[in-house]
Amino acid sequence: MAVHTRNGKFHGAKAILTAGAWFGTLAPFVSIPVKAVRKAVGWFETAGSDYRAGRFPGFTLHTQEGGFYGFPDIGGEGLKIGRHDTGREWKPGEPFPPFGSLPEDEADLRVALGKYMPGASGRLLQGAVCKYELSPDEGFIIDRHPHYPHIVVAGGFSGHGFKFSSAVGEICAQLAMDEEPPYGLDPFALTRFAGQAEPAASLAQGGD
Repeated sequence: MAVHTRNGKFHGAKAILTAGAWFGTLAPFVSIPVKAVRKAVGWFETAGSDYRAGRFPGFTLHTQEGGFYGFPDIGGEGLKIGRHDTGREWKPGEPFPPFGSLPEDEADLRVALGKYMPGASGRLLQGAVCKYELSPDEGFIIDRHPHYPHIVVAGGFSGHGFKFSSAVGEICAQLAMDEEPPYGLDPFALTRFAGQAEPAASLAQGGD
């Protein structure tokens, strides 16, 4: 097996595919409708010390206005808040608009702040955008390819990948080394989706 990169061609017996927001480009080798979504987060000035670290926790909000998450004001950098349940789909190769390019980037966040955390709805100190890779059920994908068990596929982390990166990395390494992790991985199987992985012609024919 060979992996082709801009820095050359690398040969190996095993591979771990973790394409992130580019997961959809693995088709038809992995035909699962994982989509990349643009997400906006903001840091807002707080009044007083009620929202500072040590007095205010990390949080999730499930409200009529939507689902939000965030972290306290750490070192005066502002309370961080993002929205989990919305976002515009992004496809590799398309422009990726910076924070503030879309009116909802700040407006959606201020809706939650104004109603539930008014003391943290001050001046916008910083905004940023990132990408989620959403699997159809928003569950992780961690599995050996059903047709090519020497290839491990991981993705569809739906906004939570970084938090679990050490555990996911360990599990992927165990799978690649033909070890069986001491965890039940059925919830993360590729084959749980109707559009499950399909064989790639080049591999099916014994190519790179």
